Amino acid sequence: MILLEINNRITEETLALKFDGASNRTKPEAVDVTFADFDGVLYHISNPNGDKTKVMVSISLKFYKELQEHGADALLKRVYGNFLVSPESGYNVSLLYDLDALPANKDEVVYKAGILKRNCFASVFEKYFKFQEGKEGEKRAVVHYRDDELMYLEAKKDRVTVVFSTVFKDDDDVIIGKYFMQEFKEGRRASHTAPQVLFSHREAPLELKDTDAAVGDNIGYITFVLFPRHTNANARDNTINLIHTFRDYLHYHIKCSKAYIHTRMRAKTSDFLKVLNRARPDAEKKEMKTISGKTFSR
Repeated sequence: MILLEINNRITEETLALKFDGASNRTKPEAVDVTFADFDGVLYHISNPNGDKTKVMVSISLKFYKELQEHGADALLKRVYGNFLVSPESGYNVSLLYDLDALPANKDEVVYKAGILKRNCFASVFEKYFKFQEGKEGEKRAVVHYRDDELMYLEAKKDRVTVVFSTVFKDDDDVIIGKYFMQEFKEGRRASHTAPQVLFSHREAPLELKDTDAAVGDNIGYITFVLFPRHTNANARDNTINLIHTFRDYLHYHIKCSKAYIHTRMRAKTSDFLKVLNRARPDAEKKEMKTISGKTFSR
């Protein structure tokens, strides 16, 4: 199975190109690029006020206000420092880079810009992971990461529970999704350090019984039970990297599975048609005559 990249490749390549051009003292060119990422996230890379020596990277997340409640602003300030500026109109976070004053650690700066979305998400996870280090407990966090899908986080002294709700657009997505989640359960048998993964179809899991969590034939809930070995300071970053992209990871592989099944079906159908064509007996040729007396075979 393929792990999706946590970084945004377009952001990294664009910013790296600008930094390389400034290092080689080539004339800077204008840039104005708008592109999308998973979960309805929008990016905008531009020159503020038309100044080609400045590059601004902005991101828009529909659910950013919910992340702010869990310390997103403080985390971004800690990670990006002076690169963090007042957000561009229509966006939630903006980073500004001066091509006339390049940082010494250009590669690190480019990498951090590429994981801007990940770092926005990280605030809510870090907050609840720290609860296991002895901090005061928090009420359940609810993040509307998509219009009709939510993420729930709840912390206890011995575990952090992360629940993703997801909507399956097609009936066959539900079937493939069930088999996919079964593989996660089987994987835990091979690795006792893996987190516990639970899948609930139609009904909300027990952790959400007292909420207005949606129910229905096309609704699924994936629950991760994270223990201190997954949330401690040494493992925390890797856990956040993997879990914040899980919904995209799940639906990406469902689509890949459907494409693979369709490809195999088309190939098998083609093989069957070849067999039928070879088995078809040749029709007897009948010789017929026209009015003028010419003969032809039908």
